[in-house]
Order: sequence, then structure tokens, then C-alpha cells
Amino acid sequence: MDQEALIAELERVADDKELTTQTAHRLAEPGGAAAPELVAALGTVSRQAMRGVSDALHLIGPAAFDAVVAARARAAEVPERRELGQVLRGFDERCLPQYVAALSHPTKEIRYEALGGLQNLGEAAACTITDVIPLLKNQDGYTSLQAETTVRAIGRQTVPLLRDIRRRGPAHLRRPALRALLLIGGEAELDERDQHTLERLVRLKTAQDAPQRLPDQRWLAVPGATYERLFDALGLHDRRPCTISMGLSAMEHDETLVKGTDGNYRSVYRVFITPELDGWRLVYADTPLWKMHWGVDELISRISAACGEAHYFLQDDHTDSTIWALALNGTVRRSYTRYGNPEWRGEPLDWERPLNEGPGEDDPDFDLDFDVDFDDGSEPNATQESSIDRVAGILSTDPAAVGAHTIMRGHGWLAITEEGIGHGPFSSVLDI
Repeated sequence: MDQEALIAELERVADDKELTTQTAHRLAEPGGAAAPELVAALGTVSRQAMRGVSDALHLIGPAAFDAVVAARARAAEVPERRELGQVLRGFDERCLPQYVAALSHPTKEIRYEALGGLQNLGEAAACTITDVIPLLKNQDGYTSLQAETTVRAIGRQTVPLLRDIRRRGPAHLRRPALRALLLIGGEAELDERDQHTLERLVRLKTAQDAPQRLPDQRWLAVPGATYERLFDALGLHDRRPCTISMGLSAMEHDETLVKGTDGNYRSVYRVFITPELDGWRLVYADTPLWKMHWGVDELISRISAACGEAHYFLQDDHTDSTIWALALNGTVRRSYTRYGNPEWRGEPLDWERPLNEGPGEDDPDFDLDFDVDFDDGSEPNATQESSIDRVAGILSTDPAAVGAHTIMRGHGWLAITEEGIGHGPFSSVLDI
């Protein structure tokens, strides 16, 4: 039976996994000679039959790989680009040389798919690590992110080679080898010399750090004069100096799973405390604050009992949720929670604008011809202060407004929420 007839047969048996597998083997029997027609069929067969065509190409191996690459390289946008990409990611170890060659292909999509194929091979692709790591700093962001995922998938068996590169070279691979080691296992995979090098670099960079705009989704604030008490109040350990860029990049990967003596895994978090900014230290703990594991009232009450004052802010653009809260000396003094019941708690602070006070001339909603009725049945202690940017700017520091004008003292800190864990298990690269 010729290929055209077999492809038609594949369409008929596409719902039968066993028959599809048998037909795929028959399609692959001619070897490389069958590859061009199978590649051409990818854009014409049904979605159900495409699995069999893909399987046949994967059975053929290197010759089919070359045919797929040639088809994908025809133009920047080919009609079957998605199907070709899926096939390209599925070849086995026989195609490791082809994958390595594809990593330097002039078409960035082919480079990206080649990284995906090596990711799928995982440990079997360990011999390609020196070809993968140069792509960790690729100009195309999608490619560099895929390279990170691929390095993690290839895994720890490459650590001895990467450490050797750090010591012996080649020189152009030393920096990407360091990045790969951090991606695979964090600082725990660095030898003593590299750990000391990183510590010296951080000390240098913290001395040169400058204020920059900070995220304004969720954070805490405590007085700069009493922030040292925060570490005990939150049960933070193993604190170490960091730049603002380090702290913010740590929040992108602030959770790790640690296996306990009972065999169960538990979450451990990193927390970033900023330098003092206009007299206040801001605290970022993105994942635990989002999960609300700490409980807002209990959390800021505990912090304010230690530091004298604590503020909590959260805004979620997806759900339109907004929360701000102030605690003094162990007691929540005032808070607002949009959609809460009640929304307002505590008596208004002396700077809050009453609901029956119209907007000022500086308010974007100010309009002399617009008659506002503020008697809308709101809670008796409600005010106009529902914007956490404005509230933060009054109570402490608005992170979105931090910039060159901000007075900064000291340096930031990274700390861990559990004793004895250290920073090693967090496998990510921090921007220094």
C-alpha cells in the first residue's frame, strides 16, 4: 500500500489507538524517503490523524527531523507552523546531533522548538548542556526562558561539568555555566569559591544601589527605626543583604518545597525587606501574602506589637479587590476592604476625606457642573479613602512613587520563613 493510501487508512482508524500505531509503523518503513510526503501531509490531515503522521516521523528519526526543519524554515510564517513545531519537539535521542545543530539555526522559532525537544528528553540530553547554556541570555526573551526550562529539565547530572567550566573554561561559557548551576539547584550547587564571589559582588552592588519604583500589588510597611524587630515578629531566618533588583527578582520565585522527616513536602518562602525609603521599610512576601496564610489582622497586629506600627496593602486588578489596614501597638486601628462585610472598620483617621466632602480642584473627577450625591447609604464610618496609592503615600511610602527623589538609607534584606533551610533550595537566578 502506498503512502497516500496509508494516510487515508490512518484517517479511517484514527479513533483506534492500536490500529493508528500499526499504520504509523507502516508509514515509517521506507525510512527517510517517506519523510517529505509525511511532512507535507501534516497540514492536510485531520487533527485525529496527525498523531499517527507525527509518530511515523518520529520513528524515522534524523532524516525526518531534517525534513521538518527544512519545512519550518521555508518562511517566517508557514501554514502548518504549529504542527511542525509539535513534531519537532518529539524526536528521541537519535536526533541529539540534529537538536544541537538546530540550536544555532537562523530561524528563532526552530531554535525555540529545539530547546523544547531537549527539555522533553530531559536527562537524556545532558550531553547538549554546553550548547544549551549560551541561549540563557538570548536576545529573544521567549528563547531565553525556554532555555532556562530546558536546563532545569536536563538536571543535576550536569553539575560536575558546569562546575568544571566555572574553573577551567572555556571563558565564554563561564557566566552561562554559573547561571545554569543556579537554575538547577540554587546556591547549593555552587562551590565555595563561587559562593564567596557572589557575596563580594552583592556587597559591592548594595553599596551602589539606588531607589527604584516598586510593585504596588501587595506589601507591608513598618517604620525604618524599628524594622529590626520585624525578623523575630515574622519568624524570619538567615537574612542576607540584597539589592532592590535582587529582592524583586526573588519574589518571582519566592516559594520552594522542602521534604520533611515525615516524608511530606512543605512550602518555605523568601521575604524581601527593602532599604529604608523616606523613613519606612516595605516588606514583600508575594506568595504567602497572596495565599493569606498569615491572616491580615493577626499579621499586622503581631508586627505592630513589635515595631509600633504596621500597614498592609493589597490591590488585585483581576478581582478589583482592595485592602488597606493600619495597626498600632498590637491593635488594628483602621482598615478598608472592598467587598468586605463590613468594608470599613475603626474610626476615620484625621486626614481622611468625609464622603459628604466634594472632590477638590486637584481631583481628576472635579467638575463644577456635576452634582454629586454623597448620601448613598454607605457605612457610617466610610470615607473617600479607598485608593491604596493615596493611603500609602500618607501613611508611609507609595511604592509606585519611589524614585530618584526618595531618600534611601541602608540596604535591603532577603530572609527565609523557616530556620535551617537557607537560600540554597531556591533554584533561580537573582538580578543583582
